Amino acid sequence: MIKGDRIILRPIQDKDWPTIEEWGSDKNALWGPFQRFQLDHLPLLRQAFQQTGLLKRESGFLLIETLPDHEVIGFVRYSLIPFPDADMPYPEIGFGIPRIDAQGKGYAREAVGLLIDYLFAGYPVERIGAFTDKENIPAQRLMQSLGFQQEGTLRRSMFRDGQWRDVLIFGILRTETNKEQNKDGKP
Repeated sequence: MIKGDRIILRPIQDKDWPTIEEWGSDKNALWGPFQRFQLDHLPLLRQAFQQTGLLKRESGFLLIETLPDHEVIGFVRYSLIPFPDADMPYPEIGFGIPRIDAQGKGYAREAVGLLIDYLFAGYPVERIGAFTDKENIPAQRLMQSLGFQQEGTLRRSMFRDGQWRDVLIFGILRTETNKEQNKDGKP
């Protein structure tokens, strides 16, 4: 469990599946309106949960739970990406707040900040990456507010809602995080 000021990040438990299944039944909830809606996502997620708890060294899926009321409102996830160097994988992250009444309240920003701190503390990596649909302005703003920089564009690389979409590549270096800057005495 990773505790912040208003939330905790925690592994999925059996009792969480009704919430996750509810999210999975809505095209815009579990993965959000900027992802492809695939009917097999939920069964694959459940199968992975049964095998690994969705938490292992090379990947993790954590729920965002509010404090003090312990409402599950969203998720963060990470996977180690072996590109461009398979010997030196780096984390790629994702996040979502499927609970409509919890969106726009800063929970995702706090959750992603906690995840960044966790990954830089636990993995000997120099960068964390993220990908987002070019039209997903809220995700871009959130990442930029945490210090991520846009590093490139994968043109027409994702098929969603009947057309090809551009995907933006974001990254943050260990030295660009607020925690790292504060440790070094820099602003």
